[in-house]
Amino acid sequence: MRRKELWLKATEATEKRGVKQYKYLYRKMLDENIIRKAYKKLRKGKTKRKEIQQIDADLDNEVTAMRRMIENTKPPDVPVEHPKLAYRPKRRTPKLIKEKGKLRKIFMPEIHEQWLHHIIVLILEPIITATAYPYSCGSFPKRGAHYGKKALLKIIRKGKNIRNFAKIDIRHFYDSIRLNILMRELRIRIKDELFLYIVELCLQGFKKGIPLGFYISQWLANYLLEPLDRFITEKLGIKNLIRYMDDIVMGDDNKKKLHKAIAEIRQFIGRRFRLKLKKNYQVFKFNFQKKNGKVIGRVIDFMGFLFFRNRTTMRKAIMLSATRLAKKLARAKEAGRGYFKKHLEAMLSYIGWFSCTDTYDAYQDYIKPHINVRRLKKIISKLTRRANKNEAVDKGAKRQQTGRVAACGA
Repeated sequence: MRRKELWLKATEATEKRGVKQYKYLYRKMLDENIIRKAYKKLRKGKTKRKEIQQIDADLDNEVTAMRRMIENTKPPDVPVEHPKLAYRPKRRTPKLIKEKGKLRKIFMPEIHEQWLHHIIVLILEPIITATAYPYSCGSFPKRGAHYGKKALLKIIRKGKNIRNFAKIDIRHFYDSIRLNILMRELRIRIKDELFLYIVELCLQGFKKGIPLGFYISQWLANYLLEPLDRFITEKLGIKNLIRYMDDIVMGDDNKKKLHKAIAEIRQFIGRRFRLKLKKNYQVFKFNFQKKNGKVIGRVIDFMGFLFFRNRTTMRKAIMLSATRLAKKLARAKEAGRGYFKKHLEAMLSYIGWFSCTDTYDAYQDYIKPHINVRRLKKIISKLTRRANKNEAVDKGAKRQQTGRVAACGA
């Protein structure tokens, strides 16, 4: 049985018996097995960091200290044995990152805060995934852009309700989430005020908006939009829905139905979550070729992919960036100059786009003549091993291998 059918049956059962409630989550946070499991997930890919090595050297005492911190982190009206050991949020200085023309503020919590976030998510994960819409992507494990691509291709190949599509986006989604509304939604299913107090404490200082860079942020943001998924599929009757965080694509044969759905969604998220849709929403006829050869309609531009009825390509900007970088690397090699490591990593990332889209001819013409992918992978592997060996500290010390590298053999 398909995932969507299972989800619909579970939703119907929930409506009959009421919302399932979860209690005693705070007790789970005190379980040393949970604390150790969360740390194991946290340290993946970070074993060369100084702060991780310090925790590894004294793990038993660190686990005990984390448990004591959780034990003493309770609301002000609840007495605790050692108030000074309670968790207190640190001062956070955002790191500004420019991504796709947008300036984003990324917050990096201290290592023990990250550990606490992993403990929270370890407990919340089965609760959130149990009722999540099968085609909601963007934060759950194994539900990234490639999962969303496969789901949308499945809808297109099925051929039902794909005459027209609508594409909508929530305006400043992360920055517009209100903490009191998020906590209200959590309290619908979670009946453990001690656990919820710690979750709220982690987000203290962000009354409006939840921070990018926190491990719990993406999970809570996705949880917040679960009612929206049910509203679109059940109340509005839209069968073809893919959501990548706050980007939503809906398909239906009736264009008026899609316009009406957008109006209803705008009212729903405004009334329940105090959120707004962007004004640049789109409702369009899906790309179609007539018998006379004339092509009408538009392709679906979603998650960086361009979806046609018979193929999938990538956005023009991604293609241009990849081909230009390949030529840049070729010119550097011809001139006997070295490469920057960041350029090699970017090139390998672009290769991934070619491998999962129908663009092999473009790869043959514009990429392959200029670079040797196997050699680039060897260089990156060598530099990564060397950088990990000499990796410095936790507070942003730059790796030694960040400059140019020799072009020989590439």
